[in-house]
Amino acid sequence: MLSVRWRVLNLLYYITPNWKLENGGHLELWTDGPEQKPIIIESKFNRLVIMATHDRSWHSVNQVTIDRNRCCISNYCFSDSSLKLSDQFHVTKFRGRPNDTVANIILNVDAQLRMLLRRLFKKGVRKNPHVYKKN
Repeated sequence: MLSVRWRVLNLLYYITPNWKLENGGHLELWTDGPEQKPIIIESKFNRLVIMATHDRSWHSVNQVTIDRNRCCISNYCFSDSSLKLSDQFHVTKFRGRPNDTVANIILNVDAQLRMLLRRLFKKGVRKNPHVYKKN
């Protein structure tokens, strides 16, 4: 196994006051994959979203439609085991929007190259800046 820590939860805390639905920048959950419409979770001020992370927890953020920053504090919770027994270690894989074929091809190649690097350099190619508390 390449990693002993699994990212199991993603916490998103939205902190932009007076953010409106028409401003965009909302969380999209693709529970049935990119072929179906996503569930939209509005990025309302003071909203905390707790999301499980595993090999099928596809998500994205839709486009911000105004000239203003939408701010969100995000944090991951790690565990010694994955949420799903079938999960295998992988680097984070990004995708384009559902109809963006070129971006999907490029991002797929990118993920494969990054995974190859992780197999060759198990601790990564640069020093990890994160501090993990040992029990």
